[in-house]
Amino acid sequence: MTSGRARTMSLRLRVTAVAMVVVAVTLVATGFLVARWLRSSLLDDADQQLSTQVAFVAELAQHGELSPTLTATGIDTGQVQVITDQHVVVAVSPGLAATVRLDVFPAPPAGAQAAATVPGPVVGGSGSTHYRVVARTVDTPAGTLTVYAASSLRAAEKSVAALVAGLWVGLPLLTLLAAVGIWLVVGRSLSPVERMRREVAAISGSRLDERISAHARAAELDRLAATMNGLLERVDHAATARRQFLADASHELRSPLASARTQLEVALAYPDRTDWPAAAREVLVDVSRLQLLAGELLDLARVDGAGRSPFTARLDLGALVADELARYNDERLSVVVTEAWVVADAALLVRLVRNLVDNAVRHARLRAQVSVTIEGDMAHLRVSNDGEPIPEQDLARIFEPFTRLDEARANDDGGAGLGLSIARSVAEVHGGTLLAEPCAEGATFVATLPLA
Repeated sequence: MTSGRARTMSLRLRVTAVAMVVVAVTLVATGFLVARWLRSSLLDDADQQLSTQVAFVAELAQHGELSPTLTATGIDTGQVQVITDQHVVVAVSPGLAATVRLDVFPAPPAGAQAAATVPGPVVGGSGSTHYRVVARTVDTPAGTLTVYAASSLRAAEKSVAALVAGLWVGLPLLTLLAAVGIWLVVGRSLSPVERMRREVAAISGSRLDERISAHARAAELDRLAATMNGLLERVDHAATARRQFLADASHELRSPLASARTQLEVALAYPDRTDWPAAAREVLVDVSRLQLLAGELLDLARVDGAGRSPFTARLDLGALVADELARYNDERLSVVVTEAWVVADAALLVRLVRNLVDNAVRHARLRAQVSVTIEGDMAHLRVSNDGEPIPEQDLARIFEPFTRLDEARANDDGGAGLGLSIARSVAEVHGGTLLAEPCAEGATFVATLPLA
């Protein structure tokens, strides 16, 4: 089976082929127009010569000075006949006019002039040579006369034929030369692209810090290099974040697993002196931590998947928050909400609310407040508590995965450090934000979501 790469024509060949076709069509059209212009120009010259000759003979006839024998420029050029309105020839020039009739078309009205191109046999000529015939009718003392003048177009047709023959030979050569030139120019123009391709191909998964060199002597290629470097920057950042995430996740998983294993090994080493219910409770605490961490990791995966699919559910953020806070039996919590309709994934929005409220309840001393308001075209979910304030240098860091401040890390109920990271990811995939406001007392988190 032929691969897709083999079936794809290279850009260089495609541009050359298209350009060659354009050049060929342009040259053919130009040659056709030049040939027509040359034929028309030669025909105009013949008309001018014949018109001059006809005007001279007509003036002689009008002055009664017409001679039965007229002067011609050649045997088959400048041939003249003077014919009455009764189709009687009264004057001719020696040569073609003396042997054939030149009135091959009806005489024009008196004072008018007409011209026509006729095949050679019509006027006694031979072969495929054409003749140009000009006629003019005038009133004379002898009556109405029509002066016919005819010339062979052999010389003009030979000139046109020579031009056409030259075009048949020259146009293919010009097209071929143009194709070679275009091939070389396109190849030179695409050489920076090929260099960039080789640089990108040389970047391995372990060296994502490498970048593409710019200065390709073309603004478009420099912008392409800058765009690709930006992409590599984002890939490098994502890979670094992924490695850090895996390292943090491994650490968080290792701690409860190591604790549970240690307790089980000690219990098994001294089975007679082990308080098995107490050991089971201790191991259950570690298992619960593992279960919580697994759930939060699944929530992160769900948020990441939701970021690639549209949301179609239209729901009231105020009502959702009120329903969720009804689950908490905590006198420290106060709620003030207003109707705020958003388009979102209901399950993810519930996770955002729960993570923020759980965090507030965990750190609150005497009060925790939750409110939903509308400002402009955004819905604002504000969750605050009166616990220990967050240091200003940690306001952005607390949203990083597996980040827990010292106080939270010292407590077993501090969680895995994924709650706020999940909450921010939920807000961002819905086109909103989640920020921590600096406070002198406690902590305040504000999530904004666009209104439906």
